Amino acid sequence: MGKRTKKRGVKAYIAIVCLVLLLAAGALAFGYRDRQLREQETLPEEWVELAEIKEELSFGVYGQEDWNSFFETFSGDRLTGEILGELLAKLQLSDYIEIPVMRESQKVSREDWNYVYGQILDLLDMEYAVTKTEFLVVDVMEAENQNVIMTNKGDFCTVLPASYFKQWNGYEGYCVENRCIGVAGTLKKEFTLDNTYLTDCTKDSVDFLYAGAVYHKETASLTEGVSPCVCDIVLADGRITALRVKQETIEGELLSYDDETIEIKGYGKLSHTGKLPVYQTYGEVSEKSISDVTLGNMNVEYVTGEKQVCAILIREPAVIREIRVLLLADDGTKCRQSVYLKCTSDAAVTWQGETTQVAAQTLIAVSDQMTGDTQGTFTVTPEQEGCVVICDANGAELSNGYGGSMEVRCLGDGYTLVNSLPLERYLQDVVPSEMPASYEPEALKAQAVCARSYACIQLLRGDLAEYGAHIDDSTAYQVYNRVTDADAAREAVIATQGEVLSYQGNIVEAYYFSTSMGYTAAADVWNVEDPAEYGYLTPACLLTDGKMQDLSGEEAFLAYIQSPADGYDSDCRYFRWTGEADYHGKTDEVNSILLERRKSSPKNIIFYQDGQTTEIQNPDAASVAALGEVTGMSAAERGSSGALLALKITYEKGSALVRTEYNIRKVLGICTAKLTCADGAEQTDVTMLPSAFFAITKQEDGGMVLYGGGYGHGLGMSQNAANGMAKAGMNYEEILQYFYNDVKLETMK
Repeated sequence: MGKRTKKRGVKAYIAIVCLVLLLAAGALAFGYRDRQLREQETLPEEWVELAEIKEELSFGVYGQEDWNSFFETFSGDRLTGEILGELLAKLQLSDYIEIPVMRESQKVSREDWNYVYGQILDLLDMEYAVTKTEFLVVDVMEAENQNVIMTNKGDFCTVLPASYFKQWNGYEGYCVENRCIGVAGTLKKEFTLDNTYLTDCTKDSVDFLYAGAVYHKETASLTEGVSPCVCDIVLADGRITALRVKQETIEGELLSYDDETIEIKGYGKLSHTGKLPVYQTYGEVSEKSISDVTLGNMNVEYVTGEKQVCAILIREPAVIREIRVLLLADDGTKCRQSVYLKCTSDAAVTWQGETTQVAAQTLIAVSDQMTGDTQGTFTVTPEQEGCVVICDANGAELSNGYGGSMEVRCLGDGYTLVNSLPLERYLQDVVPSEMPASYEPEALKAQAVCARSYACIQLLRGDLAEYGAHIDDSTAYQVYNRVTDADAAREAVIATQGEVLSYQGNIVEAYYFSTSMGYTAAADVWNVEDPAEYGYLTPACLLTDGKMQDLSGEEAFLAYIQSPADGYDSDCRYFRWTGEADYHGKTDEVNSILLERRKSSPKNIIFYQDGQTTEIQNPDAASVAALGEVTGMSAAERGSSGALLALKITYEKGSALVRTEYNIRKVLGICTAKLTCADGAEQTDVTMLPSAFFAITKQEDGGMVLYGGGYGHGLGMSQNAANGMAKAGMNYEEILQYFYNDVKLETMK
């Protein structure tokens, strides 16, 4: 988007003089008629309308309501000389802006308004919020409140009528970020649709994919010798004038990507165009996103041009073989200040295209070859069945051995460490890290299937692609390689090799947690947008009598949680627990947690003021502190299986509504002084409640007693209950069917 050019001083003066001379010569009438004819051919409206003026002035101190009130005092819907004069007076610019000579009743043409508006912007838009942008309209999507203009420069939302924009015509628009607030005029020039994908070519037409949609366009015998490919399409006056085919390609696995570069195995990091289209060319040809390219598991084709990657072609489905794990530093951050490695066998070290051999147990100091300003990936690959071990500068081992290879990248904050290894090998070190290897074999098999299903979902998402990884090794994903000597767990992985859970044809995100309170939760504990997407996560009763009851009422839940129960995991210490809590003197800590958690999901934490009905928009520390001290906490909504879905916090001058089990557990955790488990064990360093299955009872001294049960988020499989079921004689498939609704056990292809 280009900035506007200022129009002041001598040029403006000359324009006025010329206009006066034209008037004196009697030529103005002819000039206006000629201009009107031209505009009727090229512009969507001959005259500029007030609705558009209001949009174009929205960048300033006056809002839409101010301009609505202003324009309501005038009749008609088009700008006139009279209204223009009053408008400039309202803006206090009458003495600073030159306007063409016109009568008060005369309608202001778009050309004259553009001239005046340019001066307004020069004087008032000091932040350059409004830019002039040239774009080609590819399509227009109409909606009730606003339309979306799809262009070669991206999508712009607008309240301007859809009729303003004709498909395949060029325009110069006034834009504020991704919003088109006005039209300066149409443009008779060439535009290029970069990196489209031609899906079909005939003698005089083409079908092509662009920005997620398929278009059909006539051509003038330009397709001879052209087959489906990536190309730039050049258009002028609505017609295709050239097809610029891009034929240079390279192939390889995608290892990492960010906003400027992508890393390809065998080629290193290459720059890309920023707007990088991805096309699936097998089966039904369609446009995808770069997140659909499975890192390290898909050999894809990259279209290049002018030393950049222009597009990605997915020629075949991913074959899941490898997983890439970001190994976090001891402090939980993604980067390390130094990296020292050694291998239990001889190894190959690859750096900047050169590979050298190092002997087993040789200490490798990565910083000896990589410095803070170097680009590329430093890779250590052990031979045979060797492992890589993380060490300190003296060679002392700091970790268990990692199978596969180890990749080091240098970022601005330090070095990242990524372990790339076969998925099944990864699972052999996940299962014993997540479930004790002493558990029943069938429980371990169930855990293996859940871990594999969960890992596959993360593989397809690529959340950590900028670091060259699919997941990390923490509880944010799955704990990895924390336990050794776990043969039983590894045998469970081998026994279920390739098996995953699917729901309605798709692999499920098989969530699991430690311990239940007799029931599992539904996805509403996370306040999800579409609960139907998680239809496989329905509440399950884990009591040995199997009787489900509705625990959504406070009395019903309190009666249940205070009564003895016999379940598959009722022998675990966290099956029942009691917390002593008090919010007095904790207001600052509560507010800090709420504001921090609100950053990631505003809909889950809402503050109210004025009688607890008016929502505070964009709350900050000052506006929340103005609510005063916390005066109470209570259950606002509870799910049928007993999980607290919403917590109400009352203040002296307002309230807050807190949703999602994590947020609720976090807030009440910092108010809890002591936690007592079913076995009598006490915990005084509470930072987070064990679960969201709890009831709040108020005490005479103003404190609270929390009666609860379970450990973890409560969704999917209770690991301890799975072990109890295995002891009761259930096999792993029966266990999985018990926890996950309407799922199938399938083997990955």
